[in-house]
This record gives sequence, C-alpha cells and structure tokens, in this order.
Amino acid sequence: WRGWWEESGRYDAEMREWGGENIEMSLRIWRCGGDIEAVPCSRIGHMFRRARPYTFHGEVYRRNELRLASVWLPEYLPVVYKVQPDLPKFMHTVGDVSSRRALQDRLQCKSMDWYIDSVYPELRGEIDRVLRSQGTPRP
Repeated sequence: WRGWWEESGRYDAEMREWGGENIEMSLRIWRCGGDIEAVPCSRIGHMFRRARPYTFHGEVYRRNELRLASVWLPEYLPVVYKVQPDLPKFMHTVGDVSSRRALQDRLQCKSMDWYIDSVYPELRGEIDRVLRSQGTPRP
C-alpha cells in the first residue's frame, strides 16, 4: 500500500494547513487505479478535540477546495461555482497545478464522468438538479 501511495503522488504538497486532502485522496484512488478495501475486524478512528489547539483559517480551506476542484474537476468548475459561489475569488491563490495534472497523465487517471457513471451514478442527478436550478447546461 505504501508503494502505491508514494507512486500515486502522496499528499499534494501545495495544499495548505488543513482541509480538502481527504477528498483529493479519494478521487485520486478511485480514478487512478488505487484500491479502497473493506477489511473485516479493522479499527480506524479519527478523534476531534473539543477545541482546536490551532487557528483554523477558512480562507486556506477554501483555497484547498478550489485547488482540488481545479485539478480533479476542471470540467465541473461551473457546477462547483454554482454550489460555492465565493470560490472564484480564491483562484489567484491556487498556485500551479501542472504537476498534479502531469501526475494524472502519468497514472492514466480516468475522467470524472467515468467516476460518476461507474462509481457514484447518483451524483449525476444532484449535478443536474443544481444546473437546472441555475439554468445552466450540463458540462
């Protein structure tokens, strides 16, 4: 597993602080040849503290979301902007995504349409609903 993790690009080094990396990893695993396995009797946990011992910067989280969308959902950016209309103002903070797009090419990642059709077909209805409500055609 560790070998694939390293080969598949590890964490996006340009993501900042906290937020979005879990979605980026999931899309990369599903679309680029990784495996998501259910392992019987395994125990995985994530514990949150009552209070964060650090400052959460919402604008950094938004930047990470937009970076994620710019890399993994470029053809769906209009949909992302409909759902989160404040994101475009963070575009200047995203940074260069060419290394992540080159990674997609190297790994021969499948498209988001493949993901929707093969893994999460229910998402197509949600996308269509959002677009219809805004009078926007499907990408």
